[in-house]
Amino acid sequence: MVGKTKNIDKRMEAGTATMLKHMLDIELRNVKEKDDVDAVLFMGVDGRIFSSNIPFDLSPPQYRLLNLVKAHIPHICGQLSSENLKISVQYYGEGTIVIAGVGDNAFMVLLFAKGIKFNDMEKILDHAEDAGTILNHLFESRPITPGALKGYNKKVQAELTGLSRQLFVERFEETREFQKNMEILKFVKQKIQDTLGIGVVDEIVTVSFNELGTSAAYMNDDLWKKFVESVVERIGEMGGEVTAEKFASTSVPEIEKKLKSFV
Repeated sequence: MVGKTKNIDKRMEAGTATMLKHMLDIELRNVKEKDDVDAVLFMGVDGRIFSSNIPFDLSPPQYRLLNLVKAHIPHICGQLSSENLKISVQYYGEGTIVIAGVGDNAFMVLLFAKGIKFNDMEKILDHAEDAGTILNHLFESRPITPGALKGYNKKVQAELTGLSRQLFVERFEETREFQKNMEILKFVKQKIQDTLGIGVVDEIVTVSFNELGTSAAYMNDDLWKKFVESVVERIGEMGGEVTAEKFASTSVPEIEKKLKSFV
């Protein structure tokens, strides 16, 4: 029987511009949900919007607050770049705007189209400070490793680690590794079907993955070789040694060739 495999580290870092954008989007979504923020923007001091989370249908107060921000962007950018503004809270009839610096070249804007109790503002500002640290870490494309996270408070460390897991979950199916594994699985299933018929395919595949202690999504070349060995064993049990030998001599080389074609 094939031995159990180690647990897969289900984390992913923003290795491309697309992944970085998605990771920034996840963090803004988390910020929005954590403090019931109506809209949040992450911008550069040059006025560029790097990422945002804004409702598709804006209420009149939300719309007025967003227009206030747009109208004051040159002034906000000037304060951040020349006056080293760290954080600002502005109260209006429509609600509250919080502006927090993110590193030296960016800032975050939180829009609350509702009244904020004074006692709640301290918590919101604490969360904004942590979010600014997280966004700056991501924006600088720093790795999410113990060494890189050293010096941050425990909440920031946990959030960054959690973001890498969220990215894994939300974008893993788009990775080359996942797509390769799905195609290999489809190919192996077809070879089993050609050998024993469609009725036993799922049974053989399920038993073989159970022996490995993993699933198709998290396979690598070594695991696929062990998987195929298990498949050959199952075919021998169901179809006899001659059938298993024929599968091993014809289908196994094809599967191995398929694996190499993805290198």
